Amino acid sequence: MRILKPEIAKERKDKILNWLIYNYITTGKPVSSKEIFDSNLFNISPASIRSILKDLDDEGYLKQVHTSGGRIPTDKAYRAYIDTILKLQNIAETEKEKIEIEYEKKISELDYFLKHTTKILSDLTKKIGFSLSVDIANENIRRVDIIKVSNSNYLFIIVTESGIIKHYPFTIKDYKINAKNESSLLNKKIKGLSIKEAKDIILKDFISKDASGIYKIIYDIFLSALREEDDLFFEGISSIYDDTTDFSVDELRNISRLLEEKERFTKIIKERFQEKAGRMRTVGMDFKSEKKHLIDVSIGSENKVRELNNFSLITSSYCMGEKNIGFIGIIGHKRMEYPKIISIVDSVSSMIEEILCEWEKETGDL
Repeated sequence: MRILKPEIAKERKDKILNWLIYNYITTGKPVSSKEIFDSNLFNISPASIRSILKDLDDEGYLKQVHTSGGRIPTDKAYRAYIDTILKLQNIAETEKEKIEIEYEKKISELDYFLKHTTKILSDLTKKIGFSLSVDIANENIRRVDIIKVSNSNYLFIIVTESGIIKHYPFTIKDYKINAKNESSLLNKKIKGLSIKEAKDIILKDFISKDASGIYKIIYDIFLSALREEDDLFFEGISSIYDDTTDFSVDELRNISRLLEEKERFTKIIKERFQEKAGRMRTVGMDFKSEKKHLIDVSIGSENKVRELNNFSLITSSYCMGEKNIGFIGIIGHKRMEYPKIISIVDSVSSMIEEILCEWEKETGDL
């Protein structure tokens, strides 16, 4: 009897496991040992395949829905599959081109930046897309800008010292504003101050001399910024109803309820990233060495909330300098096309960082 070297036996087992997971993701049906043998990909006997599947059962990677049926992957198997994908991650040029085309269409609409990002993610993946930007209440101001959009419509833009950018549209009729001069006056007074300090300065030094009403509007914007929470957007929620065979009625009801509880969902995302970043620092990994952002894939029970037990979250931070300023991601059934979706999320995150970097250059200090 021929004895395989341990590394060869492990490689063979890994290949069969990955093929089984991919086949299950593609078809949604349990995979039998006969299907693996009939694929003619592994050049081993049916008995050897059955032995490997039993080992994978015993190790917690596979389970049988019925005693005489085929196997399906467990969360542990998905985790192994994802770890392999992340090591070999690469996006097809056609997918990258699609993302770039969509961004060129949408990025000019600055105040809807995150909403469009979320829709692009959902459209490209056919899953639920989400984006989350952190609040700015505790940030100091790097600069502000007033940008004229049309005769009476403007954008007020706040750029914080950590690189967070917020956009607030407003309207002033029957009064001409020199946006450049007003921006310059504001920056001389409030650059480097906190949002609260800037609000107080505007109230004290600007509103009493304000014939146009613009500073009352800006004061209200700062008030709003102090009260606002993290911005969270979803797109494509209806995608979970596309194949109802994947979910029970209770699962659909539970995921819908979770997505309505935005504060709770935001907390889940932030805690996952804090845990992952902490683990990487503990083992001495510098996750910013190759790219700024961090990708996280959480599968089923790894999400630690029952509403997500049959779902996977693929999430990426996006950064300005060394600071995470927001997150984007996808929610879908565990049986999803992981290589493609991870690559899309990663590429969109990189593009956001590139766009923010360009914006930073264009809005350099006055």
